[in-house]
Amino acid sequence: MPLQWQKDMPIPHGILWLDLIDPDEDERECARKVTNLRIPLRHDIDSLALSSRIRTDDDAMYLSVPYFADCEGHHAPAPLGIVVTAKVLLTVRFAPSKAFDLAASNSDEHPWTSSADALATLLESIVNLAAGRMEAVAVDLRKLSERVFTRTRLGTAALRNCMLDVGHLEGQQTRNRSSLLGIQRIVSFVRSKSPEWMSDDVEVRLRVVDHDLRTLDEFDDQLTNKLQFLLDASLGFINTDQNHVMKVLTVASVATIPPIILAGVWGMNFKHMPELDWYWSYPLALAAIAISTILPVLFFKWRGWLSGD
Repeated sequence: MPLQWQKDMPIPHGILWLDLIDPDEDERECARKVTNLRIPLRHDIDSLALSSRIRTDDDAMYLSVPYFADCEGHHAPAPLGIVVTAKVLLTVRFAPSKAFDLAASNSDEHPWTSSADALATLLESIVNLAAGRMEAVAVDLRKLSERVFTRTRLGTAALRNCMLDVGHLEGQQTRNRSSLLGIQRIVSFVRSKSPEWMSDDVEVRLRVVDHDLRTLDEFDDQLTNKLQFLLDASLGFINTDQNHVMKVLTVASVATIPPIILAGVWGMNFKHMPELDWYWSYPLALAAIAISTILPVLFFKWRGWLSGD
């Protein structure tokens, strides 16, 4: 089990994994005495320079992920620092992590034999949970796709909710992508260094993790394309609805032009207008106005311009 440090705890000996969660100066000093390592500060882990994130110092490998988040909810991505030597694995994190809990529970069934073994278990747990989160996003995408592509005509409000769901899923996938990118760099670096104290079994496990990360990268591309497709489809349906509204308004405006002209002609105040002396002039005028309105609408309907509306 990783040792999660707390104040006033006795300094242990022979540990394989020391897990520091948002440590203060006292906890950092205790960890330094146990491991004889320089404990990285948060701003060291947050550094964006690749040379600062992944490097070797004597026999220790200093690894970091500036944006790491593997917990659901509103936990913001937080940096993760990893220092591994032939004797001990030291991790410094600033947020809860399901992957760390999973790796710790796995040690009960399969006790670690070395710090490299503990590192491999941690990386495997991170990748496995990330794969599960991506599969959950894929399931939500399928459900969202069924909502968008339906024969029932959706209103603008429903399509807006679909777009909000697309943005929510994209946010989840961005968190996954940021975490996995940092883990992929760590795995590639450790495999390239291949220290002598790393056993062949750990090397094989890291190779499998590297392959899984590449597969998840391809899966991420598929999900990203699907998210973009659903976003474009939702916008397309909204534009189609707007075009339908404009078409109806256009038909209505065209259909009302003839009666307006007729009413304008018969509303002129000239002295000599033959229609004024007709007995049936008023009902005939009303009938002419009604017919002039109905005929354009029937024409548009005959041409199919009102279909779907």
